Amino acid sequence: MAHSMWMTGVSRARGLMILAAASLLAATVATPAASAWTPTVSSSGVPLPNGVYPGKSGYDTAGYYQYAPSIVQTTSTQRVIYYCANTVAYDRSKGNAVTATHDRVLFNVGTRRPDGSYSWGATRVALRPRLKPGDANYNPSTPSWAAYHICDPEVVKGSFSYAAPGQSPATYTWAMFFTGADNDDHGVDGRFNVVGVALANSPLGPWAIVARPIIDIDEPDYNPAGYGVGQPSATSVNQQGHLLLFYSGLDCAALDAPDPACKIDNRGTAVRTLDLSNANAPVLGSRSFVTTAGLTPEPFLPNSGRFLHNASWAYDPSRDSFVISRDTGAQYGNEVQVNVEIDRIAGASIWSGGGTWTVVGQITSRQTGYHWNHNSGLVRGVYGGLAYQSPQDYSGVDVYFATEPGSGSTPPPWDGYFTYRLRHCTSRF
Repeated sequence: MAHSMWMTGVSRARGLMILAAASLLAATVATPAASAWTPTVSSSGVPLPNGVYPGKSGYDTAGYYQYAPSIVQTTSTQRVIYYCANTVAYDRSKGNAVTATHDRVLFNVGTRRPDGSYSWGATRVALRPRLKPGDANYNPSTPSWAAYHICDPEVVKGSFSYAAPGQSPATYTWAMFFTGADNDDHGVDGRFNVVGVALANSPLGPWAIVARPIIDIDEPDYNPAGYGVGQPSATSVNQQGHLLLFYSGLDCAALDAPDPACKIDNRGTAVRTLDLSNANAPVLGSRSFVTTAGLTPEPFLPNSGRFLHNASWAYDPSRDSFVISRDTGAQYGNEVQVNVEIDRIAGASIWSGGGTWTVVGQITSRQTGYHWNHNSGLVRGVYGGLAYQSPQDYSGVDVYFATEPGSGSTPPPWDGYFTYRLRHCTSRF
């Protein structure tokens, strides 16, 4: 299934931003001290795919998972949350973990209550994998390269033209980046996880998947025997078709099947400019890798030190900086990690490839009561600006993340992930 990059399947990252490119080049960032971090954790309120809300009977034991959220604050009183989930319930007595594990992108619309919490509407499906002919959920409109999983949604507003095969060009105003996986083709055509994009004229869809992946197997250092590429995070540069695209999976020295030709600098989170104005002919800029200096080291990766992956990106124009939430901390052989970390870096560092991250704070079991805390997403405005209480509110972070109560690794088929539930954390800077 999908998750952090350590599992067979897909995984997530996310992050959006609105970016004044010129201002980034002259950034001097007033970074808040880590002592300002005072997180408040609560239930997300987001229901499971079968409509069971947190706190209701059966919520903890239902055979569904949810993780890898992407949240768009559309107005001061409305937000939309997209996330990975299954829609076929897992039943341990039936041993159907494999058939129940196909990531889809689901979403809910949230309406702000007077106390600041959100009530969430009915769960709907945004994207679903192709699967095989004969499967009850077979969806031939999804490309074959996303036959098994679609995960890691990341939604941003803009202006994008696209002509589907046999159709005339149309203009779309929303893009959803995602990780697509075809496990059945793994090792056959060299393709495993890749980065795709779908387009729509409403944040509620319907979504049309662009026929070819944005980041495919021709990506330098692509390792089909490892993770491939995924966990996309797209941020808007000009509120039109020009974006920054972040993605991970290229830690070719630390994967289960290391690439002997791996270059030590080609690892972690990559970033490219992307002109998606014409989605039939997207233009990718040169690739660079985001620095890991200042991040908390990863103790589970031999000889790898700090590793940046599975991050949600947002831009803070008030400080001309980027803020991320990311997985970090111990892994203990599991497929996820124990902590979510919030970090900040000067905007100019993204262009230069240098700079040093400042750790703002972490979300750990001490705050949540759950052993595993992972696969997070920052709340952002429609173009990717940091959105704390409302669009263009840069005074803090609002982050959703997945939890799992287990205390260690679960044996194959890793059925512990059916206890993934979304939680919510806020803190002012």
